[in-house]
This record gives sequence, C-alpha cells and structure tokens, in this order.
Amino acid sequence: MMEINVGIALVSFLLCGVLFAFSVRFFVGKYINYDLDFFLTETGGNLEKRLEYMTDTVNEIRSSGLLMDYLEGRTPDTEEVRNAFLDAADINDTPNHGENGRPIVDRIYLFRRQGDYLPVFYYALVPGDEEESNRIVEKIWAEYRIARRDRAGFEACFYRDGDRLFLACPVLDEGMEERGSLVFSVNLETVDMIMEQIGKYEGAFWVLYTEEGKMIESFSEGTEPAGEDWKNISHAAPYIGRAGTEEYRLYNKDLCLNLRMAVGIPENHAVRALYDSIAVYGAGIILVMLMGIFSFGIFTVKMTRPIEEVNRKMKLARQRDFSAKLPDYDSREFHEISRGFNQMTKEIDHLINEVYEKQILVKEMELKLLQTQMNPHFMFNVLNALGLQAKIDGNEELSRKISTFSQLIQAKIYRSDTEKVQIRQEMEYVKYYLEIQNFRYGDSLTYSTRIEEGLEEYYIPKLCIQLVVENAVVHGLEPKTGNGSVWVKIERKDQNIQITVKDDGVGFETGGEVALPIQATEADRLHNRVGLNNADSIIKLMYGKEYGIHIFSMKNEGTEVTMLLPADTGEEGRDGTERIV
Repeated sequence: MMEINVGIALVSFLLCGVLFAFSVRFFVGKYINYDLDFFLTETGGNLEKRLEYMTDTVNEIRSSGLLMDYLEGRTPDTEEVRNAFLDAADINDTPNHGENGRPIVDRIYLFRRQGDYLPVFYYALVPGDEEESNRIVEKIWAEYRIARRDRAGFEACFYRDGDRLFLACPVLDEGMEERGSLVFSVNLETVDMIMEQIGKYEGAFWVLYTEEGKMIESFSEGTEPAGEDWKNISHAAPYIGRAGTEEYRLYNKDLCLNLRMAVGIPENHAVRALYDSIAVYGAGIILVMLMGIFSFGIFTVKMTRPIEEVNRKMKLARQRDFSAKLPDYDSREFHEISRGFNQMTKEIDHLINEVYEKQILVKEMELKLLQTQMNPHFMFNVLNALGLQAKIDGNEELSRKISTFSQLIQAKIYRSDTEKVQIRQEMEYVKYYLEIQNFRYGDSLTYSTRIEEGLEEYYIPKLCIQLVVENAVVHGLEPKTGNGSVWVKIERKDQNIQITVKDDGVGFETGGEVALPIQATEADRLHNRVGLNNADSIIKLMYGKEYGIHIFSMKNEGTEVTMLLPADTGEEGRDGTERIV
C-alpha cells in the first residue's frame, strides 16, 4: 500500500528527472566522451613510449657483435665488454625517465647461460644493497630458467617483489636461438606516477597484465575490475565494454615484451559529472520522497503490523516450528488468515509426528530385516566346531585361521550397533575374506585392491563390498576351471564414490546388462544371489533410488559389478540426516 501511494505521488518527479538526464546525456555527453577517448589514448601512448626503452635495449644488445660474442662464450668478461653493455643499455637515456625524472628501469642484468652476468644500475648502490639486489635477481633468473626449459622463441616472464616488477626475457641471435637473457627491474612507483591522472576519475581503473591474462599491477577507484571484457585487445581505439556488471569506456594496448595495459573509466562519467552541478535539484527530489514516505508510513504502519506478525510466524513454520500460532484479530480478513494458518500448522504437525515417523520406522525395520538375512549366526557354531576339530587333529594353523575368522565375524562384521562402516574397515573385511579364500584355492586365486587417496575415511553400508566380492568368488570363479582373479577399485565419480568389483569368471548365462533384483534359478539352488539383491536394496534405502548397483557380464569372460554411493562423512546434519559432501 505504501509503495503504491509513494509511487503515484512521485511519478511526475521521476519523469522529469528521466527527461532531464536524457537531454544532458544526448547533447553534452558526446563531447565529454570525445575528451575521455583522447585522454585514454594519450595515457596509453605515454606509458608505451616509456616502456619501449626495454625493447630498444634488447635490440641494441642483439646488434652488438661484442656482446653476442660474450654471451656465446667467445669473449671473456672484460672492461670493453662492460662498456659495450653500458652503451647498449644507456640506462640514463631520456626514454627511461618517468615523471619528475624518475626512471622506469633502474637495474638491468645481462645473464649468460652459465649463470654469470653483467649488471648496470641507474642509482649507485652501497655494497650491502647491491648484494641484496644481486641475490634477488639471481633467484628470479633461476626461476626464469626453469620456466624457459624446453621452450623456444621470444617469451617474457614477469615476477613481483614488493614495489618492483622484474621482467626476464631471452636474447636471441639471428637464427632465433637463445644466447642469453636480460632481467629488467621496473620501478612500479614510476608507473603509478605516469598513470596517476586516471585516479582523478571516480570508479576508474588501470591494469598491467601479461598476454596470458595474469594481472601484474593495477589501480582501482572502488572494486577491482571483474570479468574478461576489459582484456579485449582486438579494439584499436577506446570502446564501450563491461568490467564486471558495470559499463566502462575501455582502452587496451599492447605495450612491449608481452606486456599489455587496460584502462577503464565509467561510461556514465559524463552524466555523473553534470549531475554534480545540479545537486540542489536532486536534493529536492530526495526531500520530497522522504516526506512522502514518512507521511504514508505513519498512515500504513497500523495496517501492516498484522502482516508482519504473519510473516514472522510463517518463518517459524519454515524452520519446522509448527507450534507457532497466530492470535485472533478483530479484522475479518486477518481473522480468516489466522484461523487458516493455525489449522494448517496443526495438520502438518500431526502428519510429521505420526505419519512421517511411522514411515521412518517401517524403513528401519526393512533395513534391519535385510541385514538380518546376511547375518548367519549358525556359522559361528560351525566355525568353532571346525576349529576344535582341526586342533584335535593337530592342525594348529588351520585351527588358528578358523578361530580368528570366527572372532572377526562376531566382533566386527556382525555388530548390531552400526549399519555403516568406513571404507578402510570394509576393505579389511574384504581382504580377510580373500585371504581365507586364497588359503582354500591356493595360487589359482589372485586378487588386487586399489583405493583412490582420501576415500578411506568415508562411510558405506556394512558388508556391501564383501558381499559382492563373495558373489564373484562363489558364482564367478568357483565354477571356472583354471586360475581366476578378482579386482576391487574405489574411486571418485563426480561428487560420488564408485566401487567396482570385477572378476574373470564364468559370468551370467545371459550376457550384457543384468537387471536387479536377480531372480533365483534352478542353477542357484545351492548358492542364491541374495547378497547382490540385499546390497542394492540397502544402498537404495539409505541414500535413495539414484544410487545402487549396476551389473555387466559376459558369459565365460567375467562380470563387472559397479556400486554408486554418495560421499558419506558419517556425520549427521541438524535435521538428523547424514551429511553428504
């Protein structure tokens, strides 16, 4: 209500403001934009002219026969060579001077491939400072050599150290073979002084970056430029583009040695500049708007108070607090809303407390029933009897293996206090089962397991891998004549965990995809496949129908069983459900 009333009262003011802004932008803005384009190109050209000193230095060294001989090892480090390097670098040359006479490049190092070098400095350094500078440059050159390994052609690399930018580039001979390298120390404070005029424009930015898009130095009045539009080097003149969500007048320029520059001034700068001169007009509009909002606010606050209370109660309901109730109102409309809301929360509370909880209990009973099917307690008595008989017969090793296996089943695998175990624990069960089978089959059974690093601590349903491995041995390898193998692999699959159990046994009678649940046949009367069916049912009950088991088999070639599970950390969220990452 308040919004409608304020809108009606202020629509005329807004229309006048739009008309005024359009006239200012159309008639005056184009002249200001022309001045901005000229400023951008001049600023970029000024920085390019200063930085061309480095390109000229590279070319001077390449054209010096004495220095190229020195780099190729045909000339030793002599005074003549040093003088030739000083002349080629000419660090005191006019193009190297920035604003206030400060240099763009204040140190240059010419390296041979063996690691020795010739330095030249714009400022005289005391011995301690010179040693520290040499140490930093030697470290940068070592990193540069690693980056240049197995690369050819000209390519510059950039490194930052405080307020300095180090640029390393190769020195190539006429055959484009690298004979040495140069390291320039660029004083970024001088660059900032050259570009400081950009800071006079509110919201403007400038960026130095490499051809690969790596940002080296930047200035921004506000937030850093976002997006990729401001890197568009295909425009030869200033253009309109985006830096993040804002439109800018942008200008990109290739400088030298794989270095680029981008400058941006907000597109609406002209309009904003003109609007500063009419601040009184804008203040009047704001004052009128505030007065209107205040007047209508007093009138509507009593009308909207019940709505705010309804909103608060609905937020409590969204947080599953269905005990929230609305009071009875005198207004007929709000009285009906209150009664409907209270009836709704009462019914939802009933559904959750009775119907939903009953469904949870049913699922838990189904889960316990499935795991009970895989919990043959009679096996314990059989194993104990076999162990005792082996001990009586004097076979201590067999007795010990049977006793240990029985204890492992009773103490770990069939504990009733947990439905899930860590992958690490489950793989211990799998390896123990395969070792027992290896004891049975000897060298005719081989197996291997592989777990992707970092997955051992995630949780999975208890026995799900061991049951599939047991199925591979019993149904795949046992009927096979000759040697057999089982492979277990656990790896990530997008945000889930994929477990693959593969054997080279006899496979299923029907090749290809095998649908679940598997129906028992006459051939399965001794060993049914309830393990695969139950494992698939447990996974679906715990995590949902999108997870489970997938089987692919080829007759007389083997079977591959793939289980897809979520990455379960074993923790519980606030709502009592398992936390999946």
